[in-house]
Amino acid sequence: MQFKKNLTYFIIASIISLIFYFLITKQLIYPTLFPIVKDGVINIFADWSVILSANLCKTKVDVYIENPCDFWNRYHVYGNILLNIPLIKEFPKFYYLVLPIIINFLFIYVVVTFFDFKKKFEYLTALPFIFSIPVLFVIERANIDNLIFLIIFLISINKNLILNYFLIILGTITKFYPIVSSIIFLFKRNLKKIIINLTFLVLIIFFILYFEIDSLKKISENSKQFSASAFLSFSFIGFVNHINDIKIVFHGKDYNWIKYIFILLILLVPIIFTLFSKVKFIFSDEKIKELFSKNCFENRLYILSTIIVLVCYFSFSNYMYREIFFLGLIPWILSQKKLSNFKSFYSFYYYALCGKFFISTILIYMYENHLKLFKPIATVTKHCLDFYIIFIISLIFISSVYSLTKKLFNN
Repeated sequence: MQFKKNLTYFIIASIISLIFYFLITKQLIYPTLFPIVKDGVINIFADWSVILSANLCKTKVDVYIENPCDFWNRYHVYGNILLNIPLIKEFPKFYYLVLPIIINFLFIYVVVTFFDFKKKFEYLTALPFIFSIPVLFVIERANIDNLIFLIIFLISINKNLILNYFLIILGTITKFYPIVSSIIFLFKRNLKKIIINLTFLVLIIFFILYFEIDSLKKISENSKQFSASAFLSFSFIGFVNHINDIKIVFHGKDYNWIKYIFILLILLVPIIFTLFSKVKFIFSDEKIKELFSKNCFENRLYILSTIIVLVCYFSFSNYMYREIFFLGLIPWILSQKKLSNFKSFYSFYYYALCGKFFISTILIYMYENHLKLFKPIATVTKHCLDFYIIFIISLIFISSVYSLTKKLFNN
């Protein structure tokens, strides 16, 4: 039975991969995703190729400062571990084409397994997630975040302490922010064990990062390279900066007040509605309270995805492909949607997340296809949708952490 299910997932992932191949090779995703072009030729897997080019140049120059091996002279902005990829010159086809395809396929396969419904028509709701701009973006660029996503998935399904240490350290020295995945040790439910594991892990990572301090400083200086434009941004910093920068002018007259009315209607009103209608449930529901105490795959993946989404949103200026970590919330939400006695909240949560991906994708398509008058409203809407979903996620996370803290200290 399980083999048949896995085979079905494999076939679906293969079909989706072929669709992505068609969209990319026929250039149907451009200019919705801005292409990386050299000499009139579009270069796919551009975020992966810059890592490989840095490996080729590392003996000649400091690739954190300059990278002439890359056609755009993009600097290396990752950990030193990614500068130790062997035999690139000997096997260029494997590294530049085959390996990113394999990683992309594994990413698609894992995401496909997240969707499990009782009613067949509900599978249509998976389409806005799978064919969303963040997923298309991370696949077309072969960005390292899809590898981080797979590492988070492996930490979620695995309960072996040593392997999880290895995976967390691997993620951290690759792109630094996965250090927050050490929150997985809170599932131990024993304060002493939690403190020991976290202390040991922090000491190891501190020791590693101590020798990476120069690299970190250089990466920080190159922050403009990975700072997103107004509409492709996923961050609170981007929200504040870009909303302030937006000016609505028509025939020389300032209509900026429209922006604030719009924010009131599509962000503040939904937040107030949520506070009055959902907060009591969020802080009383047993399923939310036991997010840390029930040590199962769905709960572990939900917490790991939550902490990464929140840290990235409030700490960095990110491209929207980091929104792929929202997908890690889905297994837990759907499991509660099927099993909970309070299905209405989880249905609301799932469809709010689905709507965010669907509407964002439509907005991005319209924005990037030169509808200039639409751009200010599209930007405001996209950032408001992000903030509203982050608001709900934050409430659930605070409720679960509060419940965990009470249990730990009561014990």
